[in-house]
Amino acid sequence: MHVKIQQHKKPNKRYFAAGFMPQGEEDLRILHERAELFAKHAIDNIENAHEVSYVKFRLGVHEQYGIPYQYAKEVMHNVTLTKLPFVPSLIAGIINRRGMLLAVLDLKQLFHIQPTEYDNNSYIIVVMGNGMTIGILADGIEGSNAYDPITLDVSLSSDGVIKPEYIVGLHKGRTAIINVEGILSDPQIQVRSKL
Repeated sequence: MHVKIQQHKKPNKRYFAAGFMPQGEEDLRILHERAELFAKHAIDNIENAHEVSYVKFRLGVHEQYGIPYQYAKEVMHNVTLTKLPFVPSLIAGIINRRGMLLAVLDLKQLFHIQPTEYDNNSYIIVVMGNGMTIGILADGIEGSNAYDPITLDVSLSSDGVIKPEYIVGLHKGRTAIINVEGILSDPQIQVRSKL
């Protein structure tokens, strides 16, 4: 008895890209929706890549400011602040941060905002820039947000109140984004020893 073994041959079909194109109206509609979704996702990624995240905080009752996270290293709360004699009024005092003394700035003095008495409910934002680490006194932390640098509003200059080099711009016309390096390079806050 002979058993005939059949071998399966591969079909001799050639596949062309045109054969994979949508054939009906419904297929075209689905393809168009997917293309729009992918394009929107790509645009969102590009836009978000230029955004700068910042910690938003309050000075006084209504003033809102932001410090980009690239400078903000830590937010401290319930910290004992020690006042120092014979220092400029914009130095609120010093704190002990992990065994290191850290000077704390009171930006209300620099920005001519009505000063309030420091208490343990105040916050201290630890910032680094220009080779310095300092604390910045805040009356409240309002959360975080992000901005695109090209969409910031120009801050209005007001003589004798805030130097223009202290503010990068206004986010949504309400939150002043602080130029940390501009403030830290100000000679008023730099302490130099006498020779």
